[in-house]
Amino acid sequence: MSPSTPTDDEDMAYRVAALPLEYGETRINQLFTRGYNRYVVDGEDQPEDLVNDVERFGTAAFKEQVRADAAEEPFVDEPGTLAVLATLSAICVKEHPKFEHASPRNIQVLYDIRELYVNNLASLIRAHGDGSLQQDIADVLYSKEPGEDGPHPGRVCTGITEMPEFGDGLYLEIPMAAASRKCLVREDESSTGNDDGGEILTRVKDNNLYVPVGDFDSKYRDYAERAFKKLLRVQEDGLSDDQLSWLTTNESAITERIDRFLETGHHERIWRNWDRGERTIRVLRRALSDAPDDVAQKGEFHTAKELYRAITAYEAEDEWESSVTDWISSPSSLAKTLADHESHSAVTIDRDGRVNTYRIGRAGTGAEQIEMREIEDLFELPCMANMEERLHEKKPVRKDLYNFARMVMWLPQYQDSSLDEIVADLKDVFSRWPWYDEQETEYQVRYEFSNTIEGNTPLPMNCDNDDLQRYCIGQDQCPYSIWGSLPFPDEMYEQVEEESAGPTEQF
Repeated sequence: MSPSTPTDDEDMAYRVAALPLEYGETRINQLFTRGYNRYVVDGEDQPEDLVNDVERFGTAAFKEQVRADAAEEPFVDEPGTLAVLATLSAICVKEHPKFEHASPRNIQVLYDIRELYVNNLASLIRAHGDGSLQQDIADVLYSKEPGEDGPHPGRVCTGITEMPEFGDGLYLEIPMAAASRKCLVREDESSTGNDDGGEILTRVKDNNLYVPVGDFDSKYRDYAERAFKKLLRVQEDGLSDDQLSWLTTNESAITERIDRFLETGHHERIWRNWDRGERTIRVLRRALSDAPDDVAQKGEFHTAKELYRAITAYEAEDEWESSVTDWISSPSSLAKTLADHESHSAVTIDRDGRVNTYRIGRAGTGAEQIEMREIEDLFELPCMANMEERLHEKKPVRKDLYNFARMVMWLPQYQDSSLDEIVADLKDVFSRWPWYDEQETEYQVRYEFSNTIEGNTPLPMNCDNDDLQRYCIGQDQCPYSIWGSLPFPDEMYEQVEEESAGPTEQF
């Protein structure tokens, strides 16, 4: 008798959907097959039905109430289908052109999809079976760590039961021999206001520990969030280029919803940790870029009156931009707005003079700007000029080459160029050096362009990087900075800010 698989056995499907971190790619793909089989009727694929359901799931994830309701009533009634719809929705989001250079952990839409998936899954698990699935999950959540007295040979969770003597609600029954430190549950410090660790909620009776089921819910929610990341990775790895192209070509509702939020300026619905002042700062940057130099310039200090002139002359491209410019009704209101957003990394206020002046730029602003018409313009940076001179004498170390390639990757004129065009231009530059070998250089450049970080274009080195110190003339006497002088796109600076904040949460 062949073993059951998630494709044809409902209990197995629930176990793999609930605990994907405990299973390999084969089982997860069998779970996906179960989900895809729902779109096969009388042996015929129903691709339109699949796309319709993916769009329905993805657009529903934008609605906070739908996400919340899914925790009580399943939005999708089957684990395989849920896994397919959630992961394909997330893939449609990641393929949106706006997110080409964005890190997934910075895309709010992905978190919304994950929340709908986790809440939906919790509802399904709660309604399924006789509680044995919850026991399986508890075995994973409360099992001992490898170095913690070794594994327990029996079940970690031997029951889920009411214990009236301990209070209302259900408790997980865990034998003392199987107990781990994860079974010690305390009252939430945030609810008690105490910082002494809170009252211990885990109870002891007849050589068993009794853990409130509320702790199980909390721990499993954390687990399910990490589990979704694995499901998404397996789904992405399993899609061929043709299948991915078919999906993104036929899906439109999720893409249109994202476009609509962007067009109407609801960036907080799209980006995670969006600074509400960012809209205003972004419009100011665009206004300064469009303004004649004798009116105002980005990166220079100006009075509120001068900046207001640039704002009033700016022709807003979108409705959300118009709402921002309309809201700034005078130099004084602009000054107040900038003061309110003084903590923004792009805003600097100088209060030393008789009149306050304001600079709108980015970290590193104040550095002399370089107009990039061709790659050779990079050698205007003193460090790159020093490197250029050295490369006439010695072959490059790899870091020199990949930093050069990364700088070119981010230049605006190459954002829409094909790799062949970029490689050809870089080979033309490199051919000036005596060590140049056409085939070797082509291989190295193509390798650097394929060497992304989780799909993201790596950042070029900044002036603080130790490897650049070999060529640096000293930051205190250099009028330039790599991140401040080159016309890199906003996406690169968003990645800088995101990585500077640190990976506090991985999607």
